[in-house]
Amino acid sequence: MGVFPLKLLFEQEFEKHQKALFLIALSYVHNTEDAKDIVQEAALSAFQAMDSLRYPEYFKTWMTRIVINKSKNFLKGRKYTEALDDSLNIFSALPTEELELMDAILRLGKELSIYISLRFYGGMNYEEAAQALGQNVSTVKYKTKKALKELKKILEGDV
Repeated sequence: MGVFPLKLLFEQEFEKHQKALFLIALSYVHNTEDAKDIVQEAALSAFQAMDSLRYPEYFKTWMTRIVINKSKNFLKGRKYTEALDDSLNIFSALPTEELELMDAILRLGKELSIYISLRFYGGMNYEEAAQALGQNVSTVKYKTKKALKELKKILEGDV
């Protein structure tokens, strides 16, 4: 594939998955500005390595893995201490119900919110999520179910 088709493919695929990638980064770092920076760094890294992507149909999984790695590296660099900055209302276009859901997902903590983000916002099936996280499918299924139970508790006000 030449340079132009690769650039075009990257732009099209990145645009399709940008919101999900942002939410994945946000589920790790819980800060909108940091999540934006991570997605931009991941996009740059991915674009520079685009010729190493052998199968374009795996772009979403490949890009998700890069965002996860960038998020983990970011957290290694500093302790998580910042809360989600409510003054930066990047979700202003979302309906109230979706805002409440996003808040509940973030309250799950980074250990569980990633499973919800990948499955429902990233549109990944269990196999794709397992591949992106480097985990067994059974682990991803278990943790997704656990996250859903916790999410239900939060939304019902039991937590």
